[in-house]
Amino acid sequence: MTLIFNASPLIALAKAGLLDCLAPLADRIVVPLAVATEISAGKDPADPACAWVEHHLEFIHSDPPVSDFVAAWDLGAGESSVISLAQSTPDALAVLDDLAARRCAQALGLSLTGTLGLILRAKRSGIVPLVTPCLDAVSSAGLFITPAHLNLVRRQAGES
Repeated sequence: MTLIFNASPLIALAKAGLLDCLAPLADRIVVPLAVATEISAGKDPADPACAWVEHHLEFIHSDPPVSDFVAAWDLGAGESSVISLAQSTPDALAVLDDLAARRCAQALGLSLTGTLGLILRAKRSGIVPLVTPCLDAVSSAGLFITPAHLNLVRRQAGES
């Protein structure tokens, strides 16, 4: 499977210190250039996501052409690139948290997940023993998660 990351999941997981530990979920990780550019725009070398991108340049992929269908959704450049790249990658799993981007990907029949979905996959794969510390870490890193959603993920992981 190829994970194609958008900025917000990559940022949240990097700040939470989880990005590298979740890497075994995929055969390949791809970050579209538009996403890498968005993350690097802050130019703070101490930022974990910026540092991760800087140290993993082999994951950066040029931006594919964006179809008229995807462009009509008026998404950001990163989301549009993730979706467009996922369309042309047979084993892709688009990693998107943005609701409009998720709806666009669903309309195209793409496989997708978000930050919490990756954490749940990691638990089910035995990569992490518990989701609760991971959920706490991404919440502390700034990812807003409703209490109801936290409880749902914990229940799905068998931790409620």
